[in-house]
Amino acid sequence: MDLLLPLAIVWTLGVMSPGPDFVAILRTAMRHGHRAATSTALGVVTGISVWIVLALVGLTALVQAIPAVGVVMKVAGAVFLIGYGVFILWSLWRARRAARAAPLGPAAADEASGVAEPAAAPSPAHPITAGAAFRLGLATNVANPKALVFFGALFSTLLPPTLSWAVRGAVLLMMLAIALVWFLALARAASRPPLVRLYERAGHLIDAAAGVAFVVLGVVLLLE
Repeated sequence: MDLLLPLAIVWTLGVMSPGPDFVAILRTAMRHGHRAATSTALGVVTGISVWIVLALVGLTALVQAIPAVGVVMKVAGAVFLIGYGVFILWSLWRARRAARAAPLGPAAADEASGVAEPAAAPSPAHPITAGAAFRLGLATNVANPKALVFFGALFSTLLPPTLSWAVRGAVLLMMLAIALVWFLALARAASRPPLVRLYERAGHLIDAAAGVAFVVLGVVLLLE
């Protein structure tokens, strides 16, 4: 208990800090709904489990001993984050261009002629499968190798090196439970009707902000 409580507090604060995982779940929830965001959250937690296990078995020491391994991981992660951000921005630009090029529809024609019609509901975003949403969360988390450094520093500071495998297993389960509760709560909160309506009104701005955020996070990771 004396070991787990400080670790739980530090981990809770760390997992709640905004980052690529936060942005991915938030955008998925607002764009595709609670079910898809839940799958993305499960993908993120799966990625976290990978990093925790690797840190517990000592991969952090390997990265420190062979810096090239860390460099490859960092570059690969940065490329994914930047590429995903660029994809979001490109998709947004393509959608806006298609909307501008679309012919004048009946609703627009009625508006131009002064005939008022009931406002139509915004067309839903392209659906995403549960598998695709899960893979997005997994890839987003695994693309950030700083997690390995974070977990390595966290464990070396708060856990003794002679820790038994039973206690290591308890650490893994505790940290995954905290992450799961937080990210599932985020998926639920971000898919509530007020935020969904916000996305329907300002989705292009939210997507642009998310795309820029992924690109910036990738560039920062690459330059560190």
